Amino acid sequence: MTFAAIAPNQIAEGLFNGLTRGMLYVLLALGLNIILGLMGVINFAHGAFFALGAYMTYTLQSKVGLFPAILIGAVAIAIVGMAGEATFIRRLYGRPPEHILMFTFGAFLVITQIIRKIWGDSPVPVSPTGFLAGTINLGFVQGSAFRVLVVVLTVVVLALVYFVIVRTNLGLTIRAGTRDSEMVSILGINMPLTFTTVFGIGTALGALAGGLEAPIYVVDPNMGANFIIIAFLVVIVGGIGSFWGSIVGGLVIGLLQELTVQLIPGGSSAIDIVPFAFMLIILLIRPRGLFGTAGIFD
Repeated sequence: MTFAAIAPNQIAEGLFNGLTRGMLYVLLALGLNIILGLMGVINFAHGAFFALGAYMTYTLQSKVGLFPAILIGAVAIAIVGMAGEATFIRRLYGRPPEHILMFTFGAFLVITQIIRKIWGDSPVPVSPTGFLAGTINLGFVQGSAFRVLVVVLTVVVLALVYFVIVRTNLGLTIRAGTRDSEMVSILGINMPLTFTTVFGIGTALGALAGGLEAPIYVVDPNMGANFIIIAFLVVIVGGIGSFWGSIVGGLVIGLLQELTVQLIPGGSSAIDIVPFAFMLIILLIRPRGLFGTAGIFD
């Protein structure tokens, strides 16, 4: 294997692009990990919600602007996810885990076909406008203003999620309820509503990642399948149920992919292999993942 001779500014650009790619992985994987770690639900439909977030951004951008479209899309898809959990998934609690797994996988396929029916099979364009279409001098690199927004917004959202789940009564209720729902129910806490809230938070993060992805990469019906695989890899690498594992795993995989493209000739053909290779190495060294614990935030 040979490495390409590249200038320092190219490395800086690769690191910056890897950071933004990693932030998208972090949001998507954290949403998946919250649902898995707190509820024990392997949610393949998460990939479809990610794609819906991107398509909602595409649809709303011309009406309200790009940034509001991303936020509105995330909230709208979160409501759809909560309705789906309350109407369908709730009926499967207490059954073997593979029942929910197969249901969410089927839901992913159905939603993907609905996307094809509404928006078609061809990729649709989402482009930053105004200030977000420009660049910002970050000192070490001239970065895209929209990519800077992705990094800043992700940091804010991560801080907010951590605060809500760790520092508030709602978070205490969620964590207690997911560990001993029967005891918490005896105390008068509405556990079905708690589970729906958790599912909504996770879905919102996935849809937000989709909306932020739309102007950077490509929006097409297959995007959900492509990104949900990466999200599961991040969860496995970081550790199932780990908040910090989702962050570290997502960032490392994003950076490795971008640096592969920059440093290795023909690296773009290997970009999809890198996450799997990294996962295999981590599992050999630490089977529970980097931060694997018994439950989220433990």
